[in-house]
Amino acid sequence: MRRARVLELIFFATGFSALLLQVVWQRIISLHAGVDLVASTTVVAAFMGGLGLGNLLGGTVADRISPRTTLVAYAGSVALIGVYGLVSPTLLSDGYRAVAPALTSTASTFLFNLAVLALPTTLMGVSLPLLARGVVSSIGDAAHRLGRLYAINTFGAALGAALSGWYLLGTFGFVTSLRLASALYLLAAVATLMLWRTATDAASESKPAATSGADPAVRWYIAYGLTGAVALGLEVVFLRLVDGLMRSNAYTFAHVLTVYLVCFAAGSALGSRLVGRASHPGRTFLLLQLGIGATALLGLLVLLYVPIPALRGMFDSYFASDGYLATGPSMPETARAAGKLLFVFLLGPLTVMGAPVVLMGVAYPFVQAEVSRELSRLGRGTGRLLFANIVGNVVGTLVVSFVLLDALGSAGTLRVLASLCVGLGLVGLVAGVKSSARPAPVWFAAALVAVLAVAVFPSNERLWALFHSARAADLVLVEERSCVNAWVAKEHGEQVLHLNATSQNGWPYDDFHVVIGVVPALVHPAPKRALAVGLGAGSTAWGLLQDRRLERVECVEICGGEVDLIRHLSERRASSESRQLLEDPRSMLIVGDGRRHLLMATEPWDVITVDAMRPNGASAGNVYSLEFYELVAAHLAPGGLFAQWVPTPRVLTTVKQVFPHVLVMEVPGGRGVFLLASATALPFDRDALTQRLTESAQAFSETQRRSVLEFVAAAQPKVERAGEAAPVVTPREVNTDLFPRDEYFLNSN
Repeated sequence: MRRARVLELIFFATGFSALLLQVVWQRIISLHAGVDLVASTTVVAAFMGGLGLGNLLGGTVADRISPRTTLVAYAGSVALIGVYGLVSPTLLSDGYRAVAPALTSTASTFLFNLAVLALPTTLMGVSLPLLARGVVSSIGDAAHRLGRLYAINTFGAALGAALSGWYLLGTFGFVTSLRLASALYLLAAVATLMLWRTATDAASESKPAATSGADPAVRWYIAYGLTGAVALGLEVVFLRLVDGLMRSNAYTFAHVLTVYLVCFAAGSALGSRLVGRASHPGRTFLLLQLGIGATALLGLLVLLYVPIPALRGMFDSYFASDGYLATGPSMPETARAAGKLLFVFLLGPLTVMGAPVVLMGVAYPFVQAEVSRELSRLGRGTGRLLFANIVGNVVGTLVVSFVLLDALGSAGTLRVLASLCVGLGLVGLVAGVKSSARPAPVWFAAALVAVLAVAVFPSNERLWALFHSARAADLVLVEERSCVNAWVAKEHGEQVLHLNATSQNGWPYDDFHVVIGVVPALVHPAPKRALAVGLGAGSTAWGLLQDRRLERVECVEICGGEVDLIRHLSERRASSESRQLLEDPRSMLIVGDGRRHLLMATEPWDVITVDAMRPNGASAGNVYSLEFYELVAAHLAPGGLFAQWVPTPRVLTTVKQVFPHVLVMEVPGGRGVFLLASATALPFDRDALTQRLTESAQAFSETQRRSVLEFVAAAQPKVERAGEAAPVVTPREVNTDLFPRDEYFLNSN
């Protein structure tokens, strides 16, 4: 018993480390593969592919060696993972950068991701099948013990998600976090070998006799594969919804993953206690799908339609303030802060996804019981079950991400996934009715509730209107695989662009974003080609187009739905700016990852502007790092200009380490600060700039022309010459690819 407890502790530690490695590896790979859905999905698919291969391999090996020997195999696998983790920063950062320009297709990117992740993920996948034979000596105890192990490992992964996202990455950076995870793996290997030295080959642990013949559990592999597709599909949608709830910041992914894993682990622990009481565990597994399907919709239906004053008051207050603290005489600021934190980090996510994920965890031990009928097949049965589930995970992720979200949006996707669960549950219900053991009345009630929930679940516009604190009639929604894009009508005719429920900019075009485009173009003596990273409402790219000397203006945007929204604005809102942006032959709108677009480019630009996201957004570190600015500098033509807003002092310090000449300019009225940077001197000729602006800005409205001319007249550019002075800069003063400090703003110092 003591040996089993130590193995559980080891399995908890490796679950923690595995999640930490996965999060960091995905972030490092995104620096070169991109952060768009295609790139991120290929990483997830490659990671899961390795795990699935490991499940099969581990199950086959476990049934061919003695239980005591499985400890050696397990120790060897975790030791190799630890070693790989130590060398992975160099391999995934420098090595990936060298070959990234050659990865020009989704297939080539996936194959390379699979190649660099195959070894460690396969080794991770062998762990549970090996331990299954190492800790289970009686087949009657298999489902309980393996359900407990699965729960413990998942609790470890939940802690890894929480600590990595909320503390480790922002406090110590990627490299130190990888070293911590690797050290824990190496310690786990040593601890396992110490257990092996004291273990004995008892009779119950002798090598099992091999068996042959068809595997009787094939139907349960298929069923668990289908539920695996639903589970990961639901996770994709839940992440999107809670991301909108948390206003899309760097901590969203870690928080959603933590809540998901804690709920799943708690359910698995509960299921491991209940499975021994089930006379028909497979049927119970199917019936549990009714609960999963129903609760996947019921939480959102409660938020949409049930008048719970305390919850709805907190919800409406939070969204009315666009995610920021709103104060008023009826509620003190501290109370509002507490309510916001309670809702955003606990009540909201649990209402959206708590119940269905707990039930997913409960279901696992019951299906494990169906494949744990013979001790001689335990390793293979466990490995095949997990492999089928991972295949389902990959299929579910791909279908939801690339097909359902585009075609049906979040609401329609949830309805489809819930319907699949209900269908499986009805199969179990019918099977129970036909047998002598009639299902309890609660299952018939669950079936009725699930069917009704699917039938009454609202439209996509109604669902997302809630998250935008708007009426569906005031919302123009384009949801696609990468983003939830929406125009929200405000007072006085203003239209505000929201991405993933977070406000960005609006129309009519505001002065600040126009200035970031038009000023660098007009400052340049003879610009021909320009690149804008980030489309938004289109104001920066439109500002660039006002300089008629430019022959080509490229704009790269990861959220393709923004183009559809601008088209809508052009057609239905009489926006001449949007119409010019779409129809000007010099304008080219490109859907993709801005950093990867730069990495793949072969020709330089005269002007590059970056107006992509706030620095605390998820993966924002990819476009606010020292290495990114070096990439920008490498793709500027001689005398080229770089322009960007200045969101934090650290961003400005980071830029100054790359560009020897920097001008900082403030838009009057406190409307924003932006910079111009170049490898050559930047003389600010106010008269020449005013003349060019007067000649080029025919498309400006009278208000825009007056505002921009006032800016040029009042601008007092501050010259920054940090590059020439070559100051000593501490690492804490800059953002780097492997330590994006501003992104993790709660931890930065």
